[in-house]
Amino acid sequence: MSNVVQFLETLARNPKPMSPEEFAAAIADASLEAAERQALIARDADALNQLLGGRLSMMCLIAPAENDEPQEEEQEGEEEAPDREATSRAA
Repeated sequence: MSNVVQFLETLARNPKPMSPEEFAAAIADASLEAAERQALIARDADALNQLLGGRLSMMCLIAPAENDEPQEEEQEGEEEAPDREATSRAA
């Protein structure tokens, strides 16, 4: 695991917010390359992403199932539901 990822993981484990001075001190204490330090201090996620070789973008696509018609059992269950409501209202 890279030092930057370990550093970010350490930050994530600490629930206490850091002041800008504490954040800069934490970056100075970490064993990071100059470009990584600069990206962190500038809070430049894109630059850090490029340094780590991350993807430029990520997408999630959801496609419906091929057979999305209700089964016969489901159709029968839906037809019975109004009858049940009428019976429960009468009671």
